[in-house]
Amino acid sequence: MSAFPLNPDDFTYGDPDKLRAEIAALMAAVGMRSNIVADYAALRDDAGLRYTLRCAAAEFRVALSLLGDLTEQTERTRKRQQPDAAAQPHSGTEARR
Repeated sequence: MSAFPLNPDDFTYGDPDKLRAEIAALMAAVGMRSNIVADYAALRDDAGLRYTLRCAAAEFRVALSLLGDLTEQTERTRKRQQPDAAAQPHSGTEARR
């Protein structure tokens, strides 16, 4: 298994890159498990096949959940960074005195 560039331990709680790193780590595990599934299938080991597929499915579900968290977090950040529409003067109109 190759190392992925984002290490979850390098980031603090609440950092969007920590969520990205966790997702990357989970998907690396899913990739590893997919190779193991192929081996179990070739060996006709149904118990190993079943267990490994269930583990991969659980890791995939967690990654999807983290993606939802990341999407919510980045949307909240984007909204906070946008200027308030009510505070901005309308373009093309002049202030009347």
